[in-house]
Amino acid sequence: MNMGIGEVIYLPKDASRPVTLKSREYEVFTVVPAKKLSDGVTFAPIGLIKMFNSGGAIKQYESKSSTTVDMKVHGSGLFGAYSSARPKRITVDSEETEFGYEVESGLLTIDLRVPEKELYFWNITIALGGLLCN
Repeated sequence: MNMGIGEVIYLPKDASRPVTLKSREYEVFTVVPAKKLSDGVTFAPIGLIKMFNSGGAIKQYESKSSTTVDMKVHGSGLFGAYSSARPKRITVDSEETEFGYEVESGLLTIDLRVPEKELYFWNITIALGGLLCN
């Protein structure tokens, strides 16, 4: 995830992307390992994408089956992940929630509201599967 322009780029293993900066310029990149699930979908949680340390919001991440990803996430704001296929369903704390999905980039977004309790962890479940989009 390139913070300067909000771009998601999926690079296969051992691929590279050249970056050139002028003096006193900077870019913030979030690099996240992608996991290929057994159903062929590739998934990578990015975190709270408008925060400097976006991945710091992810406290737990696991895929219990070939089509489901479970996460515990701290904080509020726009949560992002890369998915090679559009999710079938997303729940936050067992309630189905709306989400955004960009077919071209694979960017999946969920708006997490401010929790009522301090230091709260959202339980996010993403049901994947189906046809590959990327």
